[in-house]
Amino acid sequence: MKLNSKVLYCVLGCMLGPALGGYFIGKAIEQFKLNDRVVVVKGLSEKEVKSDLAVWTLHYKNGDGDLTNLDKKMAADKLAIESFLLKAGFKNSEISAGSMDITDKSSREYSYTNDDKGPRYIMSGKVILRTEQVDLVEVTQDKIAQLIQQGVIVSGSPLFYFTKLLEVRPEMIAEATKNARLSAKQFADDSGSKVGDIRTANQGVFSIAAKDSMNDGYGSDLSSVEKKVRVVSTITFSLVK
Repeated sequence: MKLNSKVLYCVLGCMLGPALGGYFIGKAIEQFKLNDRVVVVKGLSEKEVKSDLAVWTLHYKNGDGDLTNLDKKMAADKLAIESFLLKAGFKNSEISAGSMDITDKSSREYSYTNDDKGPRYIMSGKVILRTEQVDLVEVTQDKIAQLIQQGVIVSGSPLFYFTKLLEVRPEMIAEATKNARLSAKQFADDSGSKVGDIRTANQGVFSIAAKDSMNDGYGSDLSSVEKKVRVVSTITFSLVK
């Protein structure tokens, strides 16, 4: 009995259909698993920078039993500090006076008496220097003994800031991403794969440390003029054949 050609094609289709379908489904699963292959790596970027802003708060304090005498002494100390800064080369516009605070010991819970040691009134003040002349600040703070020799008891260390992080940020993120891809490529080469697209990326937190600091943690150094900006990005790359 001979089979009609149409019937033959129908039979062959029924036989081959499941096999071909299974083949394509298998390829789809294989591709799905391939797309699910990823590698998570970290990319580091470091850059040495110089502080561009200094803020120096100079605190001074005096005590006296007479408010008039105390006020005169505080005014003289304030003038001495401002003159010291101006003589060093800073501008009037960079110098400002902070608030004055006074303590009356007689207002304490345990009343002040004439037998108590020390003056009744304690007054403190501050002169604030805000300048971009960071190198001059470094030189001037080494000469602070000149004020002490004048009888001005002063304290406070300058703080140095790097305010241009937004300017270097894009370049550093790009470098961190590049270094992360190099690490991913090394892994891919060892596993017989290739690095594909970025799946996820976490740029990390920028930290600013002293130039020679070994601290890799977060935070910001304010005591050094020369600094090191650091960022570690965590990036997930896909791996392809």
